[in-house]
Amino acid sequence: MKNELTLKPTYWASVSGGKDSLYMLNLILHNLDKYPLTGVAHFELEIDYPFIKDVIDYMEHECVKHGIKFIRIKPDKTWEELYNTVYSKTGNIYGFPTRKVRWCNGKYKLSAKKKLEQYMKSLGNSVTWYIGYCADEISRYNDRKSTNERYPLVENNIVENDILQWAQTQKIFNNYYLTNKRCGCMYCPMSSYLNLAYLYKYYPNNFEYMIDKMKETEKLREKELGRPFSVKASNPKYNAYYVENIVKTKWINKLNNMERNISQKGGGGYNA
Repeated sequence: MKNELTLKPTYWASVSGGKDSLYMLNLILHNLDKYPLTGVAHFELEIDYPFIKDVIDYMEHECVKHGIKFIRIKPDKTWEELYNTVYSKTGNIYGFPTRKVRWCNGKYKLSAKKKLEQYMKSLGNSVTWYIGYCADEISRYNDRKSTNERYPLVENNIVENDILQWAQTQKIFNNYYLTNKRCGCMYCPMSSYLNLAYLYKYYPNNFEYMIDKMKETEKLREKELGRPFSVKASNPKYNAYYVENIVKTKWINKLNNMERNISQKGGGGYNA
C-alpha cells in the first residue's frame, strides 16, 4: 500500500466557469513557476448559463496550449432526469427544486463530486487543489483549513470587487456581471428576481422552460397537498405565475436601467 510520503505530488485547479475561477486560472497560467499545474477539473452541468460553456471552452483551449490536462465531469443523471425521478414513498416526481428541498445539490452536483473523487483516487497521486476564494472571503477559506488546498487569489491579496470590475469588461460573460455579483445555475431556487430578469433577457427559451417546470411542479404539489403551493416561496401567493409576471413587467425594466447606468459610468458594478 502506498504511503502518502511516496505519492507523486500533483496540482489541480477546480473551476466553475464563473469570474473568480477564470481570473484564478489566468493568474496560475501566467505564473506556472509559482503555481505548478497538472490539471483542471470542471463539473459540467447542462443548467449552467450558456456563457459558462463559452468560458469553459476558453479555459480548456488555454490549458491545452500549456500541455495541461482538462477534464469535465458530468453528474450521473441530467437535471431533467432527476426532475422526473419518482419518490418511492409517495409516487410523486422530484419536480422543480425548492429552497427547502434542493435536490439539485445532493442528488445532482454531489454525484459529479463523487465521480471526481473516484477519478483522483484512481490516479494514485498526492493532490493539492487550487481554489478560487478571494482575499476578502476570510470565513470561506478559514473554515476549511485544509492542508491540501491553496488559494492563489488570497495569496495575491485580490478581493472580489477587483475581479467584479474586471469581469464587467469581459465580453465572454455576456453582461452577466454588470448587474450580478454571484453566478449560480439558471434554475437555482435561490435566484433573485434580478437573476431571473437576466435569464429572461438573454436566454428567453431557458426562462420559459423554467417557468413551465415551476408551474407543472406547483400544480402537482397542490393536488398532492390539497392547498396552494409555491416553488419560490413559503407564501403560495408568490407562485410561478407571479414570478413570470413580475419579471416581465418590473424586473426587466430594472435590469435594463441598471445596465444602461453602469455602461454610461464605464463600469462600477453591482454591490450587494
